[in-house]
Amino acid sequence: MPFLKDFEPILSENVPLARLTSMKVGGPARFLFQPRSVAELTSLIAALAGESIAWRIIGGGTNIIAADAGFPGALIRLAGDFTRIAFDGHLATAGAAAPLARFVRECAELGLSGAEGLVGIPGTIGGALVMNAGGRWGSISDILDYVRILDETGLPRLHRACEINFSYRASSLKGLIILEAGFVLAEAAPADVARATRDYLDRKRASQDLGASSAGCVFRNPPEGPSAGELIDRAGLKGASVGGALVSHRHANFIVNAGSATAKDVLELVEIVRKRVFEVSGVQLQPEVHLW
Repeated sequence: MPFLKDFEPILSENVPLARLTSMKVGGPARFLFQPRSVAELTSLIAALAGESIAWRIIGGGTNIIAADAGFPGALIRLAGDFTRIAFDGHLATAGAAAPLARFVRECAELGLSGAEGLVGIPGTIGGALVMNAGGRWGSISDILDYVRILDETGLPRLHRACEINFSYRASSLKGLIILEAGFVLAEAAPADVARATRDYLDRKRASQDLGASSAGCVFRNPPEGPSAGELIDRAGLKGASVGGALVSHRHANFIVNAGSATAKDVLELVEIVRKRVFEVSGVQLQPEVHLW
């Protein structure tokens, strides 16, 4: 394809999705482009449209179960300018591809409070906003000021936080191309912010397989009653496995790749868990992860 020559510096071909996702499963993507600026991104999207090549944005790949067949189109993973984080007093700006972990760490180092509860959550700023990442100590939407997106005409557009619909692990940003986001934090003593961040991380490490190859929590918590993890545990499914996929012994809402799992293994185990939980509790669990 002649158009590929224009993007050789940011192009890779036949890249396994297993290398791009935290679950470590998935077949090859036909193309992987890593645009480093808004100009490269808009030019790339126009070129892909001209060639009728389907494309998807991928961030840290932390909430995805990618198919063994891979993806026949183009994946776009933002790089360069999109990884920047900047601070101006208690205000922060972060590119969509900036790692959430780095954002949390830099906030703590500067004594800026508000992001502590996001510690231990993998992925990028953009992905965290799309799914409104968070937990018992708050969600990313709690500190959001604005999001800048690329609209359908190829121009950046700013949306204030009040214009975005956020809910439990979801937002109206799904399907949009996020470029950057602004956050409002509170000034505090760096030692206090660092202490709270460490405390939250220690609590998560005690109950979650943060170092394992997984996609995080597989199921959404039901709106009422026990959490998804509790329901799976009560159904006696900790340690259940299919091939190389295993329900975590530490946190039942985590399915981990023990080293040789395929997407087929993971999806079969997901269905076993859903069926058994329904049989035991009458609750139909809904996936929190995205199935590609």
